[in-house]
Amino acid sequence: MAQLFNILKITVGKETLCARVLVNPGMPLRTSEDIEATARVYYLAPAIAKHLCLGDAGSEFQECMGDTELAHLLEHVTVEIMNETGLAGSISCGRTRQIPGDERLFDVELSCPDDALTVGALSSAAFMMDWAYLHAQSPSPDFAGTVAALRKLVLNLRGEDDEAPDDGGDATEQEPSETEAPAPVEAAEQVQPEQPRRSLAERFRMKPKMGAAPAKRVADVGAAFGGDATHAPAEDR
Repeated sequence: MAQLFNILKITVGKETLCARVLVNPGMPLRTSEDIEATARVYYLAPAIAKHLCLGDAGSEFQECMGDTELAHLLEHVTVEIMNETGLAGSISCGRTRQIPGDERLFDVELSCPDDALTVGALSSAAFMMDWAYLHAQSPSPDFAGTVAALRKLVLNLRGEDDEAPDDGGDATEQEPSETEAPAPVEAAEQVQPEQPRRSLAERFRMKPKMGAAPAKRVADVGAAFGGDATHAPAEDR
């Protein structure tokens, strides 16, 4: 079965995991190449739109989601899956870098409080994007079910009982910092799948940036459940 990504190597450090990700030949490189598929990913995990995303088109991921690298979208979906399990700690973060000389090769760096959690979230995110871009005729993935199963797996590996995380947590994205606390949160707007597809271009402000060089990206998310999100304070943008 065709796949968007080939994860060539995973390197686990003290606090982070780095995945060397190849966007397979013949597959789209940018989300703007298939807006409908990008929308499907958004409908699975709408909270990613409010992730703080520094170094790209704006302060939030929705500002660039319509025209960014697929590896960058993979990063944000992975971070959100980790966040939703409630096992990723107070801050989940990611960073995507293109490897010089190969437009299809990326390093996706993710916070790694637990090897199984991070690898499981990355694998799940890749599966969801495969569905959205390549196999949309098949039943859609169960995002909440995937999160619950991953949480149970990780807790079982730890020898802990599975208790549902508390609701009402905070969620934010910010530049990684040892001294900077997460910003307060506001409820994120929830978009229903039946919304007309043409509205997505306006929502994500899809402005082609052909030939634009990849910039540094950071996706940090504080623990949250139910799709809460925040706008970054002005001084953090």
